[in-house]
Amino acid sequence: MKIISWNVKGLGSSNKRRVIKDFLRLEKPDVVMIQETKKEKCDRRLVGSVWTVRNKDWVFLPACGASGGILFIWDSKKLSKEEVVLGSFSISVKFALEGCGSLWISAVYGPNSPSLRKDFWVELYDICGLTFPLWCVGGDFNVIRRSSEKLGGSRLTSSMRDFDSFISESELLDPPLRNASFTWSNMQESPVCKRLDRFLYSNE
Repeated sequence: MKIISWNVKGLGSSNKRRVIKDFLRLEKPDVVMIQETKKEKCDRRLVGSVWTVRNKDWVFLPACGASGGILFIWDSKKLSKEEVVLGSFSISVKFALEGCGSLWISAVYGPNSPSLRKDFWVELYDICGLTFPLWCVGGDFNVIRRSSEKLGGSRLTSSMRDFDSFISESELLDPPLRNASFTWSNMQESPVCKRLDRFLYSNE
């Protein structure tokens, strides 16, 4: 199964949607998880403007004002949906797997505000309780796990400890990045670079 997760920083631009569409046509994924759509509404036309595969289904989590929003799309010819859970920071979909039960896949867009992160972890722990034994959770967590995941290092924060505890207690695997150390940069002359995006999956 091929899953693509992408923080697009808004789907309002037709040029950006064309770039996404061309990339997905080339990569041929089974599941597409788009974060930060900055859209309060979504229809078939919008979904079709980013992914042209004929047989598709989707779930949408609206943006709050001009921030956030998740669009979760999958190839319905290859994957059969059994259940959907919409959270405040995530979309989780349960898919039937031929011959081996089911798999939950969650797309997340974590809050920037430290005051909301406690709610974020509570939501993910609740989802973890639903998803046993097979779960894959990915997206933009908006927090780093270790000091080495920020260019120049970082002091250990409570958010980092909470993230590390969530991964350990949920018994999720956290694979290293390939060919890169960070997933986000503010693109300044003296850049701030962090690893904010990742995939975690159950050890089954």
